Amino acid sequence: MDEAIAALLDDEFNLAVHDKESILFSCAATDLLNENIMKQVLNSYMPLVKGTDISVAEVYMAGWFRGPMLGMLYMLSAWNKTLDLSLENIQFQVHEATYQDRKYVSCALKLNHTDWVNGPDDEGEVELWKAKKLGDYFAHTVRPIYESIERAGTLKSAMLWGQLPTSLAYGYDRLMASAQCDSVKQKAEANYKLVKELDPALFGRNKNPLAVKFHMTESLQDPNKQMRMKSSCCLYYLVDSGYYCFTCPRLKESERESRREAYRMENQAQL
Repeated sequence: MDEAIAALLDDEFNLAVHDKESILFSCAATDLLNENIMKQVLNSYMPLVKGTDISVAEVYMAGWFRGPMLGMLYMLSAWNKTLDLSLENIQFQVHEATYQDRKYVSCALKLNHTDWVNGPDDEGEVELWKAKKLGDYFAHTVRPIYESIERAGTLKSAMLWGQLPTSLAYGYDRLMASAQCDSVKQKAEANYKLVKELDPALFGRNKNPLAVKFHMTESLQDPNKQMRMKSSCCLYYLVDSGYYCFTCPRLKESERESRREAYRMENQAQL
């Protein structure tokens, strides 16, 4: 694989071609289908993310699939091809990373092999092929891990699926606002719609958990703008020194309004 493409997949979508540096622990994705191993990994992961409850590790692990989900959307839209994202081809590498001189813990999906899976050239076949690849990712990669977390942990899988829709919408918005050509954006729009129309049975749910209608709230900064509420709580308030996010659905509206007022007063004082 071209190193520039490898760097893009790693930087933007947490899909790694090479082993990470500063690995804290790693495991084959298929190992996490074992309940005892899953429990061990959750217990090892919780202190690394400074969780005060095991549910934090469960939700944060669910978030490992955000980047690859967006990566698949991008690859299908820009290149009409994808990578093998089956559990058999994935190794989870939890590692220490740095952003603006601040260290934090991240997880990359290290791919054992990076052979491209090319889509058909025929326009009549490509949409069915994309739907199959997207469906396979959610049904055979994400769902088994989420169900394993549910068996070994404390949360229902509905809470875990709830970690993906906001990231999907944010990633889609970011792609549509990027410098990508119009043809890529048109395909991304179609693929985004395709994800939301996938059969709920692929997720093991009665409804497609990614086809959510977002609630909006007044922006923190600008009273004339609206911003998207999270589809589900990320449990950051259960992290050491954590709190409810401004767009958390669990945050009371009165507290949200208090934060707006405090933020705007502080900004006004700095002018």
